[in-house]
Amino acid sequence: MRSLRERWASLSSGQRHLAIELFAIPAGVVLAAFLVYHFVVHTIRNPRPLGGPNVVVTAGSAQGSELSFAADPRRPGVLFGSSEALQVWLSRDDGRRWERSGGPSGVCGIGWPRSVVEPDGREVLAFVAEQPCGMDVLTYLAVTSRDGPTGRWSRPVRVAPRAWKWGFDDAPDLAADPRNGRLYAAWSRNLDAKRSTVVTSTSDDGGRTWSAPRPVSAQLEFPHRARIAVAPDGTVYAAGIDVRFGLWVSRSTDGGRSFGTPRRAAPLASNPARWCGLTGFTPIPNEMKTCAGPDPSLLVTRNRVFVVYQDAAPNGSQDVLVAALDRSLRPLFRTRVEPPDQGATDQFRPAAAVDPDTDVLWACWYDTTFDPHAHRSWFTCAASRDGRTWTPPERASAVPSPTDDVYYYSVKPGLYASVAAAHGLAHVFWMDSHAIEAGADAYTATLSERAAFSRPRTAR
Repeated sequence: MRSLRERWASLSSGQRHLAIELFAIPAGVVLAAFLVYHFVVHTIRNPRPLGGPNVVVTAGSAQGSELSFAADPRRPGVLFGSSEALQVWLSRDDGRRWERSGGPSGVCGIGWPRSVVEPDGREVLAFVAEQPCGMDVLTYLAVTSRDGPTGRWSRPVRVAPRAWKWGFDDAPDLAADPRNGRLYAAWSRNLDAKRSTVVTSTSDDGGRTWSAPRPVSAQLEFPHRARIAVAPDGTVYAAGIDVRFGLWVSRSTDGGRSFGTPRRAAPLASNPARWCGLTGFTPIPNEMKTCAGPDPSLLVTRNRVFVVYQDAAPNGSQDVLVAALDRSLRPLFRTRVEPPDQGATDQFRPAAAVDPDTDVLWACWYDTTFDPHAHRSWFTCAASRDGRTWTPPERASAVPSPTDDVYYYSVKPGLYASVAAAHGLAHVFWMDSHAIEAGADAYTATLSERAAFSRPRTAR
């Protein structure tokens, strides 16, 4: 009997090509089926419960990655917010339906919106603008407002003139005093050719006029990612990242006129503070694209201060954590928000808020758990009454986002999610690109505090 090699040698050239094709085609089909199963079908199985129906907010606008939304404390069910296009979106029924209303006009807005609603229902929108138009390095902080959902937006005002000829403002945050509506803004401000710092300013007339910006502290070294929040009693807290402290928090007891010595909330294993706002040794307005790592959210309740943030884990993955301090900024504890990793999974790009009616904390993040190859990320949320113990995670997103897209939009133009909590509900907003060919939509879901706390701990 002839060997296999002899049989192969006896075939003509055409017969050999045919034999190769007969073998290669089924092998290719099998390989393709394996790859599809292994990288798509096999990986997209997330057993966590869906928190609520998904609703698209921006409806194909292709600009839905920089998100900021707020709930009206006077009108339950009323929500408003914006994306990087500075189009304003409004819902009057707890986020089930959305309408686009006119946004700010008369300035060249370039994004980074921050939305708040004052206690009397006045809606305020802060954002980064540029002058002259098209010069991204000459940016400034602008604010506009309107008297509730049916009002007209005021002409945007510039919060502060440049500190010097080429000065810029970047990365704002905005908060309102729940007692009297006083507005507080915090942002990164360029002071001269070599220095930038975090400053704050206040407004007592709905954002029409602002106090001169003041640095939070001279002790901060390369501070970025400013956050500001007001406690129920009017105490003001600022937070951010820097080289010296890592994750820092400072307190003002005189209405924002001065802040105390910054306190370390947590060290950062992955800290971009030294270089993220610089090109060479010159500050530039690029925090959205290069300081995105920790993504801190500052939450203040009646007796605690919390910072929810992202940091590198010992196994090289990314985790979402919370640092808790008492109201005098004495550190209490640090812990993970999400359950222990199932392998080297990533939890990243967090956003968080506190419900002023119940003091319940909500934290949300993109999560690759259940996809061993991290190709898909589900926007995921959990709630807590004390910051130490969190409810079993629930999916906000019904459909996972391509992880590559999440990282892509983190750089172009920038990405942050938003959480607006009120009246026992958390309205969460995130970017997703699965339903639009070029661009990203903003999606939302409404999660129930009652449902979150009723789930058994084994559901984690």
